[in-house]
Amino acid sequence: MIFWMIMTGLFILILLENPFEKRSSGLLFLISYLLLIAVYMIQTTFMELVPDGFLMMIAVVVVFPFFVRLMSSLRNRT
Repeated sequence: MIFWMIMTGLFILILLENPFEKRSSGLLFLISYLLLIAVYMIQTTFMELVPDGFLMMIAVVVVFPFFVRLMSSLRNRT
């Protein structure tokens, strides 16, 4: 499930026309997304860093702002 959340975040980033309109908050979300991918890769490849439930919670917190930004940009197009 965590993998699907990470992939959803990636596709949302691809779909967004201007993913980082506000420079500081956008870069913060990008850094947190990249750290999520790094922790997930370390966790699935080498060792367990955090429990799976906590990692899923972090994935939801990181991907949800991208989802909100996608919904607002789709609403503004019409």
